[in-house]
Amino acid sequence: MQSELDSDRIGRIGERQFEALCERAGLYCNKSVVDVMGWDFIVEFPMAPTGQAMPLDQRPTNAARVQLKSTLGRTGNRIRLSLSAIDRLAKDPRPALIVVFRLRSDGELQSGYLVHLIGAELARVLRRLRMAEARKAHDINHSDISYDYEKTGARFEPTPDGLLAALSAACGQNPGAYTIEKQRQLAELGYENGQFEAEALIQIEGPEHFSNLLLGLAPLKPQGLRVFDSRFGIRLPYQGTLFDDIEELRLTPPILGSCDISIRGLSFAQAARFDGEMFFGPPTAEPLGAELLIRTSDFIIRLAPPALKFESVDSIDDREHTLDEWAELLRALTLMATGRATLTIAGNDRIPSITFPVDQPITGPYIEEIPLISAFLDGWLRLLTNAGLRSTAKFKFDAFWEANEAHMAVDILLNPRSQAHFEFQTLEIEEPSAPPEGLYFNSTSFAGTSLTYSAKVFLEKTDDPEWRYRSTDFEALDVRPKVEDLEEYGMDQAIAYDLKLLIDPRKITLVSRREADRNRDAARDGEC
Repeated sequence: MQSELDSDRIGRIGERQFEALCERAGLYCNKSVVDVMGWDFIVEFPMAPTGQAMPLDQRPTNAARVQLKSTLGRTGNRIRLSLSAIDRLAKDPRPALIVVFRLRSDGELQSGYLVHLIGAELARVLRRLRMAEARKAHDINHSDISYDYEKTGARFEPTPDGLLAALSAACGQNPGAYTIEKQRQLAELGYENGQFEAEALIQIEGPEHFSNLLLGLAPLKPQGLRVFDSRFGIRLPYQGTLFDDIEELRLTPPILGSCDISIRGLSFAQAARFDGEMFFGPPTAEPLGAELLIRTSDFIIRLAPPALKFESVDSIDDREHTLDEWAELLRALTLMATGRATLTIAGNDRIPSITFPVDQPITGPYIEEIPLISAFLDGWLRLLTNAGLRSTAKFKFDAFWEANEAHMAVDILLNPRSQAHFEFQTLEIEEPSAPPEGLYFNSTSFAGTSLTYSAKVFLEKTDDPEWRYRSTDFEALDVRPKVEDLEEYGMDQAIAYDLKLLIDPRKITLVSRREADRNRDAARDGEC
């Protein structure tokens, strides 16, 4: 009667069978001569034949590290390997495989199984190593890890074709992409919920301060900060320097999604619209539930129905915006400053549309000037559209204080009750039988855009002995991108509109209200 094979014979039989199957499958099998590397064989695939579509310099090489285990399977479907061996094997960026041969009692191959150390199986190895580190059990040579090869492995027939198909399926056809994905998993597995956890003491000054902390509106100022690297939920003290200079932190509340914010006036006027993000606030003792935070780049809205709080993110003088962004913001502030606007929050699938009256006038800097600047912005954008121009430059609020000439262009061309007017001591024309008409033309720039425009000027005689002629009205004629020769442009416009009187912009002097007349908003002094 033949005695049962011992473990050493089983191992040698498995290795010889594996080498023979590789040879018959056209694979190159290289056996390890040092039994501490975590793998028994390096199996290399043959390279693509020459003369095919792939150039020689681009032909990939494909290979796998294989740990071979052979068993009779009489004690169950589990195999055991040293954790130190699996540590080396699993961390190789190329395919790392455990091949299991189940033998009959006479040593003949019965079936094969392939355990691929990628994904969940790689995570299992990394988790075991993290647990050993946390327990300070660094002698992993004496620790084992077991595998139920029937559950975690892919079964294959122990034939040349069966082995080749199993190895090819595991290694794939793109070794470069496999290596990139394997390295990503080695770096990121176990950190799905974030890498760092911290413990610290914080001082809370009251319920409102606590709410601001949880909403991310006030900074956390930690005392005695301790940071941990948490992988698979197993924490280790963080040893790096990332957090050495941290003096404050901000929390990010749970996000509810994006939303649309619109602010409208009572009359048929243009509304202001913004994109926002909604967040859940902390639970409150109020019966209506948690506070909602709506955040845009310029302002936040705190909503705890039926109350609504509107707050700017920072000082308007510190903001940088494009023309379109400034136009939306200043239009919104203008509407809310009246105390007769409505604010609607919509566009989120998880909450219904909500509209609130803004019946309390807002406070802040430049409240009196903002409506005038807003009207100028809307006008300037209209002129750019008519001229076929668009501005994408960002600039600060201070730029509006230096835009007098651009203000004048908007006022002359678009304001039916223009505050601008021209005054002349004399006109070098024959005494007209009807009120004289002239052409004003000029170029101006604002926010990185430049345009040239013209307008018909209607004049009348006055009783003022010093200023005998004064403009009464304007009619917009033309606006276009800035021209190179302004004088030629003026002559062309005068001919096109049959105007004999040209008001030369080089001879126009802007005069302040105080200097001209306390009862006038603006005055112009010039010659034609």
